[in-house]
Amino acid sequence: MKKFTFIVSFLLTISILQAQDYLISFTGSGQSNSVDSIQVENLSQGTKLSFNGNDVLHLVGTVGINALTGNESNVKIYPNPMIISTLVEFFNSTTQPVCLEIYNEMGVLIAKRSAQFQKGRLRFEISGLNQGIYNVNVKAADWRYSAKLISIGNNPGNIEIKYQVTDDGTSFKNDIKSTQEIVQMQYNDGEMILFKSFAENYSRVLTLVPTQSQTVNFEFVICSDNDGKGYSVVTIGSQTWMAENLAYLPSVSPSSDGSITIPYYYVNGYQGTNVNDAKATSCYQIYGVLYNWPAALDACPSGWHLPSDGEWTTLTDYLGGLSIAGGKLKETGTTHWESPNSGATNENGFTALPAGDRDFNHGVFGELGYYSIWWSSTESSQNFAWYRYLDYNDIKMFSDKYVKPCGYSVRCIKD
Repeated sequence: MKKFTFIVSFLLTISILQAQDYLISFTGSGQSNSVDSIQVENLSQGTKLSFNGNDVLHLVGTVGINALTGNESNVKIYPNPMIISTLVEFFNSTTQPVCLEIYNEMGVLIAKRSAQFQKGRLRFEISGLNQGIYNVNVKAADWRYSAKLISIGNNPGNIEIKYQVTDDGTSFKNDIKSTQEIVQMQYNDGEMILFKSFAENYSRVLTLVPTQSQTVNFEFVICSDNDGKGYSVVTIGSQTWMAENLAYLPSVSPSSDGSITIPYYYVNGYQGTNVNDAKATSCYQIYGVLYNWPAALDACPSGWHLPSDGEWTTLTDYLGGLSIAGGKLKETGTTHWESPNSGATNENGFTALPAGDRDFNHGVFGELGYYSIWWSSTESSQNFAWYRYLDYNDIKMFSDKYVKPCGYSVRCIKD
């Protein structure tokens, strides 16, 4: 009975690991067909990785299990991962029958080529494999080699194994080696992954709960201010938002007269007038700029605008209402938010940061780490406008109105 229980437990463990064995590749569209680099965060665990855009992310139950970073030294597969086809090289020590076999992830033989070949280094071409992880075995009477092969192409599944050539030398010239690498990340089924991609001056954020191997496409759109600074964007429902606070800071010196007709721009904690010095501060780099309401109306990049109160409502309705939307918008963890950062999941990639505010009466900065506060374009009266805010200790999004000279953050929405 104990032996039976052990076997069942072992098989269950193996099935769980296989269920979490996903390959994620990446493509670009829109303003860029290629992806330069990617940042990945497991929002459930708080773990992060960065890698090149043409690399493949391998999500596994246990990092190091079935590692896919290389092949046995006696057999070479390139390119690996393959898209359309790949080459397999190995050395045949004598003139004898040789067999090349391909097995899928379940251990089922799906293709085979067997024949007698001359002594030397053999080369075969494999094509037609669907997306997945495969074992390639080559064997003869007195030797056997094995290696992993990954396919990320959308092939029809008509598998072919073609013999190419035998070489008397010790190796072939490897003129088509792949520059792709396999990057492993521990993953448990049901966890949320955030992807942030970069291509030139463009950046796109999306979130995903992977359930299979797939290709993730990033649609890059133009979102850059008058200084040429590019911003990450995220699509939530029918809307496309900035995925970070606006940080446009023109050469306008703030005044202390409290006028609501002149646009003012502030960096939390910075009281000087040198724009370049302000941009060098950590608050500017992380949290962006605080704007009074007249400045916020005109600060967004071309093709983008300050959201109306109704557009904020469209966002919160999509997220389930004001009572729970705040937690879904906040960046997870307490790196920027004060503890406890209640209910933060960032499940749509909005990545709200607590930039605080600037009081209009005394020019005092405050609440950094405690609140995210954004202007809307909707007036309440001549002196007041509507805004939205999030609290470090609540999952709600709040809606209120206040005087226009206050300094709040800006998130722009695509026209």
